[in-house]
Amino acid sequence: MPRIDVESYEDDWEDAERAETPRSRKLSVAARKRIDDFDTARVVAVDRGRVLVALEDRFVEAAFAGTMRGTKAAVGDRVRIRPRRHDTDVARVVEVLPRSSALIRTGDDDSADERVVVANADLAVVVIAADHLVAGTRLLDRVMVAASAGGLATAVCINKVDLVGDRAAVTDVLERYATLDVAGTATSAVTGEGIGSLEALLGDRWSAFAGHSGVGKSSLYNRLIPEADQVIGAMGRFGGRHTTVAARALRVERLDAWLVDTPGVRSLGLGGVDARDLARHFPELATLSCRLDDCVHDGEPGCTIAAAPIHPDRLASYRRLLAAVRARD
Repeated sequence: MPRIDVESYEDDWEDAERAETPRSRKLSVAARKRIDDFDTARVVAVDRGRVLVALEDRFVEAAFAGTMRGTKAAVGDRVRIRPRRHDTDVARVVEVLPRSSALIRTGDDDSADERVVVANADLAVVVIAADHLVAGTRLLDRVMVAASAGGLATAVCINKVDLVGDRAAVTDVLERYATLDVAGTATSAVTGEGIGSLEALLGDRWSAFAGHSGVGKSSLYNRLIPEADQVIGAMGRFGGRHTTVAARALRVERLDAWLVDTPGVRSLGLGGVDARDLARHFPELATLSCRLDDCVHDGEPGCTIAAAPIHPDRLASYRRLLAAVRARD
């Protein structure tokens, strides 16, 4: 069974996933009407300038129209598609619509090179291993910040519970984050334990898995979508390998949901988060009333962090992240 390799950073994510706000273009009234008449599709995979989109009940491969030169799209983006005009043509993306949410990462906390993990998703599900809870919860805290900044909710899935005898620590983590409105469940992709509870979290929305390499994201993905390998293979050049190296989305029919599997990471950089804003992405600190309006809870006069209802591990996490995002300034 694969183990977590926290030193191996699977960073083979496509350049097409670099964070970019969809650009607005000045169009004539006639051009605007033509574009508005095209079908809206959802990006499910990206590969070197081309995208695979879900359009009604089928997958369609598309390239960017000439007027879209330099535009990037990420999995989850909503796009307008012009149908292919002849047998040798492909469909064309003529517009990337504004995003309602985006989970964005950087390579490190001191990097400004932002990339979109998933666009327009509702939920980021952080998968952590039951036998590596410390490393997992540290990543969870980072994803919670990125998700909060990007407009997503967060959930936690503690996988591989079949590997631990005493589950007291697992229960403690789930209860700790439940007080922060982070839904959670314990699962085993090997035995199937907890899969029903995980399905209940995913129903009727777009969700994205995130986590370290080796925590079992793809195994859970295949549990939830038994036909995943077959469907991914049918995607042609957009198909993945056994180890996920690019984000991809598949529909979970019985749940009326979409699930995005993402590459494993060693960490998730918060280069786009300002130190002055970090506390508002920690629910325990967001409502503190301190003497200074711009208090970052790091020894300022009149700071009330000592009275905050925050778990010691979460407080330590906040202080680590604060030091990390400050270091780039």
